Amino acid sequence: MYPHNSFFDAAFDTSVHELYIRVSFWLIITLLFLVVVKNRIINDQNSQIENIFNNVIPICITNLDYEIVKANNPYWAIWERTGEGPIKCYDHRPGNACHTENCALTQTMNAVKKFACESKKGSDEKAHHYIVTATPMLDSKKRMTGIIESFQDITERKKLEDEKAKLIEQLQSSLEKVKLLSGLIPICASCKKIRDDKGYWNQIESYIRNHSEAEFSHGICPECAHKLYPDLFKRK
Repeated sequence: MYPHNSFFDAAFDTSVHELYIRVSFWLIITLLFLVVVKNRIINDQNSQIENIFNNVIPICITNLDYEIVKANNPYWAIWERTGEGPIKCYDHRPGNACHTENCALTQTMNAVKKFACESKKGSDEKAHHYIVTATPMLDSKKRMTGIIESFQDITERKKLEDEKAKLIEQLQSSLEKVKLLSGLIPICASCKKIRDDKGYWNQIESYIRNHSEAEFSHGICPECAHKLYPDLFKRK
């Protein structure tokens, strides 16, 4: 018998049963390899998800039916778990955007891209404000299977913004009440009356009172008192 020069020579020189065994063996090896690779990919994905969930930022995963399927501890520390079974996000943490086009989940589902908006927990002075970022979760075929939501607390920043807005409002209100005198003011060198825009001469008190928020209280300076009441000072 001549030595085998190729795989095909060997295949034709062997029995059908032996060939079937060899082909089956390699098919099994190939399938096992594919299973190992698939499991490794799944484990890597699960590891990535776990790493994300071990973050201090509140995170939850919601399916396409608006049900919260998984969340990390920081999330449950803010929104406590209520009851057993599926939890609808709009029942668990209702907001003004729920059931509207402004909902972060709805926007993400429609556009299949990341979407961010503001959310508020509570209605009193102790309310917390968050930036909600919704990111689509895709499978290996780029199909959306759920949405990952992260919540960044911006309560302190919101307080500073509100305080800044109030301060600006107060300053604008104060500026509206202030009337400033500017430009050249024609004044009499003798009687000190001031001529207004209409050509009338007014007492300096009247002119300043009409063009500012200032008020006058009258008195007499020592020099004028000596001039007006010389006898009084002589007796003293």
